Amino acid sequence: MTIRSSVLLLVVVLPAAGQQWSLQSGSFEIRLAQKDGVVILDHAGLAGSAWDPKFERHPDTGGLLGEFLFVSAQPTSEHLLITLRHPRVPLVAELSYTAYGDTGVIGKRVSLVNKGERPLAVDTVDLIHWSLPPSRYELTYLYGPWGHERQVGTEMLGAGAREFRTETGRSSSDYSPWFALRDLDSGVRYGAQLAWSGNWRMRFERRASRDAGLAVSMAPLFDFNASATIAPGERLDLPEIVFSASTGDLDDLANQFHRYQRRYVFPKSDPNRPLQVQFNSWYPFQGPMTAAELIRSADVAADLGAETFVLDAGWYGSGQWDKQLGDWIADRTKFPHGLEELSEHVRRRGMKFGMWVEVENAGLESKTAREHPGWFFQYNGAPLETANRRHLDFSQPEVRAWTRAVLDRLVRDYHISWVKFDYNIEAGNRFDAGPRPGLTLASHIESYYRWLDELRAAYPDLTIENCASGGLRFDLGILAHTHTSWLSDVVNPLPSLQLAYGCTLEFAPEVCNHWMVGDMDNGTVRQPAPESWYDFMFRVPMNGQFGFSSRVVDWTPELRERARANIELYKRIRTVIAGADVYHLTPQPDHDYPQGWMAIQYTNAESHKTVLLAYRLKGGEPERTFHLRGGGDVKVSLPAEYSAAVIEVGAR
Repeated sequence: MTIRSSVLLLVVVLPAAGQQWSLQSGSFEIRLAQKDGVVILDHAGLAGSAWDPKFERHPDTGGLLGEFLFVSAQPTSEHLLITLRHPRVPLVAELSYTAYGDTGVIGKRVSLVNKGERPLAVDTVDLIHWSLPPSRYELTYLYGPWGHERQVGTEMLGAGAREFRTETGRSSSDYSPWFALRDLDSGVRYGAQLAWSGNWRMRFERRASRDAGLAVSMAPLFDFNASATIAPGERLDLPEIVFSASTGDLDDLANQFHRYQRRYVFPKSDPNRPLQVQFNSWYPFQGPMTAAELIRSADVAADLGAETFVLDAGWYGSGQWDKQLGDWIADRTKFPHGLEELSEHVRRRGMKFGMWVEVENAGLESKTAREHPGWFFQYNGAPLETANRRHLDFSQPEVRAWTRAVLDRLVRDYHISWVKFDYNIEAGNRFDAGPRPGLTLASHIESYYRWLDELRAAYPDLTIENCASGGLRFDLGILAHTHTSWLSDVVNPLPSLQLAYGCTLEFAPEVCNHWMVGDMDNGTVRQPAPESWYDFMFRVPMNGQFGFSSRVVDWTPELRERARANIELYKRIRTVIAGADVYHLTPQPDHDYPQGWMAIQYTNAESHKTVLLAYRLKGGEPERTFHLRGGGDVKVSLPAEYSAAVIEVGAR
């Protein structure tokens, strides 16, 4: 039997009339009410207000789920659990709502339990399925492929459907699982964010009628974009979705999500505080490297103020780096005295030592891929191969045990304090059916989450960086299990402005990690150059967590001095940025041809301090005054194009 579950969230038949439930977080309130035996979303928005009483609030009632029977409700001031059962199919549904303190964010989880003796197939489950009142709606979303992540798109929603989806196996490879929706008539702005690192879709639809409301839905996608099978006695827990509303602007809504992320999502024990200034080896050493070159770079990085030295890809094997993923044995040609030599030198210079590992994959030429073909995702009876890699299946205990042993060895032998987990593969959505048909990718992701938690528990001083070909699996789900995230592989200073803008809209800035690299992707810096250009390059990646990855041994004394001054500046402002509300004072600049000005304000309520990062771009006037949120004006004068100012404001 196929159960269609898109109406599950709002349709139940109750034994008695008049029941109503309300949850409030900050100024955001949702109310669920029974009307003629059906539970409807009676209100979502400003606490104490109501939707237009002329609007007939009703869910879509097609399919079997319109007949779910109410079993119980367990309400508290911060939590509501509604249990339902189907009258003919042995399926129980639990709808769990949580108000997250005063952040203005409410979360929702859905669980399905098969109480019968036969498997049940369940179609895509909409975690939200809203019917919003008739109005004019403006949608904001984040889009972009590799290197163009999180461009801000805004459009009016007319008649018909608008759908966004990710089917590559990486949550943010085309669109982010996030949206903001503004009701232009009431002034209310809604938002939602899905805590999931796999495939998903969101949909907005309205009929052509003038008085038609807006249907909004968001859901994770199962394998093949089809159904998932729930075995007898099995419980299917779906990812959480969080949502909010605000009568303020887009930044006001975003900051509600940021406060929620800090208080309820990010790991409580965080060794990455204060935000570590990293040197990373990738851009100057994208393949060829020697221990001697890395040691010289470590000496310069330490003198400039780096606190962590991360050895990126290419330290293992002796051939093509992506084909030899998975064995994780240091190349003795590059490191004749072993990696211990580099690690010890880095630590003697007062820095932490870190390493890059693509832990979920194995290269086609690796011993791991040859000897354990059954450890990988399968399709048509063979291991799934993409981009010179096979994708390990973390739902298998042997895989988790083996990868954990790898990390135990690296931590023990090389005394690493930072690990960068990359994910350069598109798993897609087509897999041979495993123990949980339709849930092969989901089982891997859930197991990977648990594996990360176990690793953090075993090594509480280990900082875990999330990466996926840049920012292609950067979502609320993975943030609960890692400490920081690489936001994009594009590192040139001009497009990095767009990337920083979009990342700090979706996420709190302290998890948006980016670096100064130089004028070219190989870490080359044009020398000599105006001092203002050097400052500009260093100050673009200060909109979050800062690092550098460049040919520092080739830098002139003048450039090193500018680097040292800017790193000292970042160390002064990083405690303001980590924990700050973010206000984007200008529109997002174009990725390829940024013009005018970009400015972002960071205001930290705990320290009562504000930092303004302002950038003059092509065609921007030499002087501009910015009106700060919270009051006050700041006049910024930058005589040259492509220059930047960092202005620290006292208590506000």
